[in-house]
This record gives sequence, structure tokens and C-alpha cells, in this order.
Amino acid sequence: MEFIVAFDCIVPVVHTSNPLKNITLDQLKAMYQGEIRNWKEIGGADKPIVVISRDTSSGTYEVWEEKVMKKERVFPRALLQASNGAIVQAVSKNPNAVGYIGLGYMDNSVKMLSVNGITGSKETTLNKSFPVSRPLYMYTPDQPAGDVKKFLDYMISKRGQKLVEEEGFIPLN
Repeated sequence: MEFIVAFDCIVPVVHTSNPLKNITLDQLKAMYQGEIRNWKEIGGADKPIVVISRDTSSGTYEVWEEKVMKKERVFPRALLQASNGAIVQAVSKNPNAVGYIGLGYMDNSVKMLSVNGITGSKETTLNKSFPVSRPLYMYTPDQPAGDVKKFLDYMISKRGQKLVEEEGFIPLN
């Protein structure tokens, strides 16, 4: 059985010096396919785009592939990173980079882009207006009982949801 215990919002990020504020899903897909290769093609500087992606074993990558890439693969020249933190670090050091991270990893060393005019946030994730978000699940082989039920009940309780938020994820409400 599956139980939703939190949500995650996957946001595109660029270097803080990048003048862009918004990008469309189509532009993101084209960048990650290698069709858009220069920032000037979407209103930025005349600089080559450095595409940074999560590695293919990542759940974040799977959501990006489904919601942005529409099941098409990220182009082979993308620089693959093993974690959200590694993407933040790589993007913060490269003025020409674009990456994507879970909202909880957002800090002032990178700049979040809105997508189709919608900013990734708790509110836009919960109302389903932000296009790149996902529920986070816990699974049990059958109806939870005993300690498993207690743990699931805790995860959806006020205290459990506070912990979810402290860890950078979006609580259920």
C-alpha cells in the first residue's frame, strides 16, 4: 500500500548573476535535449549553456524526465551530479549553468527560475499550479499495523509534518 507523507517541488536554478527570471517548460526541455545551447536564445547573455542534471538513478531525475522531458532522455553532454547539494554547488560556481533541485535545497547561492510564470513554493505545490512537483510516499506490503501504523500515523501527525518541513519537504497541508 502507498501513503503520501509529503510533497516535493523540483525547481530550475541558475547562477545568481543570470538575468533570467522565468522559463517555460518547452525551453527547459529544449535546453536539456541540447536544442537550446546558448543563453541568448532565451533572452540571456551570449554564453553557452552548461546543463547540469541529477544522475539517472535519482528520483528527482525521474520526476524531471517525466514532467519536463516528457519521457525523453537528457542529452549526453549534461553534467550529472549525485545530489541536490552537488547541483547547488556546481551552479553557484558557474555563471552559465542551469540545474534543478528540490525546493528544500534552495539557498541564496543560486537563483530559482519560475516556470511558465509560476514560482515553485509550498503554496503552488499544494494547489498543483507548479508544473514540476511530486508526492513523496511510504510503502507497506499490506495494511499497516503495530509499529508500522504508529510510524505512519506519526508521519502524518502535526509533529511528523513539522519534521517533514524541517527537512526541506512540503507538508501535506
